[in-house]
Amino acid sequence: MVPKKSLKMFVIYVKAGRYVENVVMDKGKWNVMIYGDGKDKTIIAGGKNFIDGTPTYETATFAIQGKGFIMKDIAIINTSGAAKHQAVAFRSGSDFSVYYQCSFDGFQDTLYPHSNRQFYRNCDVTGTIDFIFGSAAVVFQDCKIMPRQPLGNQFNTITAQGKKDPNQNSGMSIQRCTISANGNVTAPTYLGRPWKDFSTTVIMETEIGPVVKATGWMSWVNGVDPPASIVYGEYKNTGPGSDVAMRVKWAGYKAVMTADEAAKFTVATLLHGGDWIPATGVTHQLS
Repeated sequence: MVPKKSLKMFVIYVKAGRYVENVVMDKGKWNVMIYGDGKDKTIIAGGKNFIDGTPTYETATFAIQGKGFIMKDIAIINTSGAAKHQAVAFRSGSDFSVYYQCSFDGFQDTLYPHSNRQFYRNCDVTGTIDFIFGSAAVVFQDCKIMPRQPLGNQFNTITAQGKKDPNQNSGMSIQRCTISANGNVTAPTYLGRPWKDFSTTVIMETEIGPVVKATGWMSWVNGVDPPASIVYGEYKNTGPGSDVAMRVKWAGYKAVMTADEAAKFTVATLLHGGDWIPATGVTHQLS
């Protein structure tokens, strides 16, 4: 039994195997670490989805709310497939949470960093529409981000960030990652689309493959530019998809950020990660 509001780390080991279940850990479950035998060996799979009647928030195969959560060497999958629309693999509202060498696999809405401060390192994320979405302050570092082929009439958007209040500590940073197709992808694929009026997303120091369209980004409402209050930008990316010459011309988007602008989206600044990530023992870069 996982203790309530534990001040000490409570460790759960999940041995190799495929576990078909839905796991929900509420906000009273503090300082839990769950680890497996590797993201190709310890797999938790579930199939809840929107089309079959479950609200998106509740479709998660694994959901965590309590602060101080650590997950390592585990794969979380939503097996519903593209035709079932919104189907979350993993949802987190855990403050000061860290995810290391994990895999999050699905189609639409795969990974839901819902709220609070979160850090993902050496993880794999696969999906189609808005497959990393939410309102957390979150940094992805050295992760593999892999859009896959959706339904024939669909597009891919890697991110959909949900900041709706200018005073909210909320933003998505993808740093030193690789963005590449999972299998053959012919659908139009974009880095993301602004979900809310203050959506904040930065891609930096990342290798962007040819799967991403030259325009880079798309609007939430087709043909309508997002409000100027969004904060979107790119910094020192590489690869065939990183050319910003044909990028969107939104008021709130900066195709070439300065070093000072990009510094606001590091682990040190966005997450204040120097205060809490070292204690987890997980490799990280503050700047």
